[in-house]
Amino acid sequence: MMRVFAWIWLVCAAAVSVSAKRPNVLLFLADDLGIGDLGCYGNTTIKTPHIDRLASDGVRLTHHLAAAAMCTPSRAALLTARYPVRYGLEGGPAEDYLLPALLHITSQSGLSADEITIASALTAANYTTGLVGKWHLGMNCTLFGRSCPGPLNYGFQSFYGIPVTLFQEFRGLHAFWKFPLHDRRFQGLAVAWMTAMVSLFLARRRKVLGSCTGVLLLMATHLLLGGFWFTFAHYSKNSETRWGVSLWLFKYANSRLFRNDQVVEAPIELDGLSQRLVEESRRFLEAHARDEKPFFLMHSFGHVHTPMFSAPHMAGRSKHGSYGDNVEEMDDSVGKVLATLAELGLEDNTVVYFTSDQGGHLEAVEDTGERIGGHNGRFKGGKRQGGSEGGIRVPGIFRWPGHIPRGVTLDTPTSHMDLMPTLLSLAGLPRVHTLVPQAMDKELDGEDISELLLKGAKGSKTPRLFLHHCGTSLHAVRMDTGDHVYKMHLAKPKWWKGSTQCGWHHLALCDCHGPNVTDLSSQPELYDLLSDPYEDYPPISPDSSEYKSVVHDLKEYVRQWKERVTLPPSQLSTSANALWKPFYQPHCHTC
Repeated sequence: MMRVFAWIWLVCAAAVSVSAKRPNVLLFLADDLGIGDLGCYGNTTIKTPHIDRLASDGVRLTHHLAAAAMCTPSRAALLTARYPVRYGLEGGPAEDYLLPALLHITSQSGLSADEITIASALTAANYTTGLVGKWHLGMNCTLFGRSCPGPLNYGFQSFYGIPVTLFQEFRGLHAFWKFPLHDRRFQGLAVAWMTAMVSLFLARRRKVLGSCTGVLLLMATHLLLGGFWFTFAHYSKNSETRWGVSLWLFKYANSRLFRNDQVVEAPIELDGLSQRLVEESRRFLEAHARDEKPFFLMHSFGHVHTPMFSAPHMAGRSKHGSYGDNVEEMDDSVGKVLATLAELGLEDNTVVYFTSDQGGHLEAVEDTGERIGGHNGRFKGGKRQGGSEGGIRVPGIFRWPGHIPRGVTLDTPTSHMDLMPTLLSLAGLPRVHTLVPQAMDKELDGEDISELLLKGAKGSKTPRLFLHHCGTSLHAVRMDTGDHVYKMHLAKPKWWKGSTQCGWHHLALCDCHGPNVTDLSSQPELYDLLSDPYEDYPPISPDSSEYKSVVHDLKEYVRQWKERVTLPPSQLSTSANALWKPFYQPHCHTC
């Protein structure tokens, strides 16, 4: 009889232990995916069955917002639950250099060392953490690139992926040898070389120089002039360079695949990259499926950012050309990772979250004229437009079987920045300020939306406000009162006539500051997104009492926020932080 009771006690204890195990977390982050590219958000011509099924098995957020409309600041905000302007990770109006995002592995800009990420918080809660795919928040390379820890400095215990982003320049071959004689610097270099050669020849003929001295001077001359040539051709502004370096050097310096802090592939082989990232995530899941500790895996896609590439078996399948192929290949990757989760019996105890870092890049086209940018549905604007819905309205899907209800659609405004407080709450963990002592002085801008996900109701009835920056400039403010969702535009980009974009090119983006932006601060435009979600109709009349009351409240909120929050200088606005630094360049020792 005692054995029976002992057996029952052990079974109950095991059941309690299993139920008490905190949920795993799987985060899918797409790159430049438009909210209108997915079937579950209304697309009927691109096939995304796996993401659609994820939405039908969980909660689909229709008013989900990125905190920025560019990769670097948006990803920083998602991981820290804080506006990126708080730590200078937005591009500002600079006199000598302006960048919207990090461009080089060796950049000394990046996520501030004292910022607390989701990975940091979950590591403190005894989670195993891993990042597969794109990082783009600074690699912190040591001298001569001996180590580039990047995400390992921010709570991730393993990393396999892309240090910056996938640039169009990573595809194809670029010339190393070039000597454009129309450039006066190269003309001077040619004259200097010929003068040096003639001088050495004459000196040798007249026996002014010995053989050894002559050879040494010849080598020194070639080395010195070769250094000038390399600088002129690859590391200075000329007609064939971009972002301070040539296309060849840009690809050589940045097309790198990392494992932890070391380069393992250079240049990156684009075809098949998605499948290699999936296999890495599958290996992570298999390695930690039976651990006592829960895990946090962030699978950050290279898709659907330019350049467009697909594995041979995925190419040519979509009605929307190479861009559609990329979306469908990304969906296939989601399906394979989720299938592994189910095969390992982890599905019921894993919170899955899917989103995009910002809206689609409307301006992106191939040299052939083919569109390679995303579709933002009926929302106006796109990438790099921090106040436009198309730039910041993103997919947001949560699934946790048995906890988060199935097939629910929620229209309440939410943010990327809600992720960390929400995950900690769902996992039954204390707030980050309690979990990580270093976070005590960090004011979060995200909110815990676990009650909304679990019960479909907001935890607080007080109005919620959102700030929408484009670079360091505040372009819009949003307020959710429950009965209304007001949006006040303080600035807008000057779109091309008849469009909501600023050109046609894979490098074309709208400006955040300057003459190509319309300043509306003296008389803001005000919309109610509940009655006019796509801002199709004229804004609320400035003569109405509604306008005067709401704009007054929103302006007062902005005034108080600016008075309370001291913003550091932009990290992306100085050449010292932005330019390529050869003495920090990592190399591949195993390729």
